[in-house]
Amino acid sequence: MNMFKQVMAAGLAFFAITATGYAQVIGGEVTIDGSRDDIHFLGGDLHIRGDVDGDVFAISGDGRIDATIHGDVEFFGGDIDLSGVVDGSVEIAGGDVNIAAAIGGDLNAAGGDVSIEGETGGELNAAGGNVRIAAIVGGDLRAAGGEVVIEAFSTVSGDSRIVADTVEILGTLNGDADIEGGHVILSGSFGGDVEVTAEELTVLSSARIGGLLRVRSPVEPDIADGASIGAVDYEYEMFNFGAKHWDDIDLDFDGPWGLIGAPFRFMGGIFSGSAFLLGLLAVLVAPRGVAGVAAAFRRRPLSAGVIGFISLAMSPIVFVMVTILLALTLVGALLIPLLWLLYFPILFLAFAFGGVAVGDMIFNRNGGELGLGMRALSLLLVMAVIFALGVIPGLGATVGVLLLCIGLGAWILALGYNRGGARGVTAESATNQPDTASEG
Repeated sequence: MNMFKQVMAAGLAFFAITATGYAQVIGGEVTIDGSRDDIHFLGGDLHIRGDVDGDVFAISGDGRIDATIHGDVEFFGGDIDLSGVVDGSVEIAGGDVNIAAAIGGDLNAAGGDVSIEGETGGELNAAGGNVRIAAIVGGDLRAAGGEVVIEAFSTVSGDSRIVADTVEILGTLNGDADIEGGHVILSGSFGGDVEVTAEELTVLSSARIGGLLRVRSPVEPDIADGASIGAVDYEYEMFNFGAKHWDDIDLDFDGPWGLIGAPFRFMGGIFSGSAFLLGLLAVLVAPRGVAGVAAAFRRRPLSAGVIGFISLAMSPIVFVMVTILLALTLVGALLIPLLWLLYFPILFLAFAFGGVAVGDMIFNRNGGELGLGMRALSLLLVMAVIFALGVIPGLGATVGVLLLCIGLGAWILALGYNRGGARGVTAESATNQPDTASEG
């Protein structure tokens, strides 16, 4: 069996290397030495080198691209290294992402640790635990993470928007800059206005700010002698990115609604109300099916919650895998929009089913058949409780996710029970069929 797997992997690699047209590969560790057309890869580790005349789309373990790509790159995997030249745009997400390439279009990168060198012709968007940028950016820059460092030889032609706990800028930002974080350190060159909202701001003597430095912070900025700044506008503002200055904050609000705000109340009411209407519609259209979901939760409440949680966690991966499989055929590709269009309505319906199941458990202790009015009332009361719990930050969302897991798991159990029950009834009918004999 191992020999068979090795032969298959080698065959797939040979196909990828020698194919002159569309390269579509599903396999283990594969090295692709150039391609005359697009490359689509799903498998283990991937290494691409040489010239690729088309786009690259890959979902892999660890990946390395050291090539000239005359199209776009979309790469999702573990640790990813990209070098060489990409004429188009790049979208990369992985564990550790290291980029040292000349990119003609936009660059979107996300990962645990993100390091970007080289240059981009368009905008650069980066997010990660630690983000280090030492690149020439032709467009705007947007970066977010635990720590963001813009190295000394970096240049950004457009505007910059940076959000992180620690921000250090040593390079040149030619446009306006909007920075938000815990501790912000400025020592580079800024061609436009700079707006900083931070707990602490340190401006070193090497900083050059051509426009206005607008600071919003609970403490005044620490500006070193020798720093060149057009003008400084400081205003005290209650801001705690990392909760360093709680003593300086005076919280004053009238009840939980004053803290959360009217928009959250409105959205919470819309969400709970819509779930109630959807559940009520399901009860009217398929009363026996809804009763089956409630009965499944009653029989196995713990299993329903666990199955629902696992299914919810795995659903994005499953949908991505199904999307990839559908994309292999023309008819399947046409179904991809419908698949993703149904994803969120299915989850929303599962949330409504969770309300039905919990309401049935509370108001139907005898396990009998609930009428339409009682079913609607129990669902309404459950959704009202969910809405009321939404005033407590975090609790409403937690209970909502729990209700979603219950509904999804009970739905899956009900489907399995119905199939098993149907097979059981069929088998029992066949077994209990009365024997007939003709006497002649």
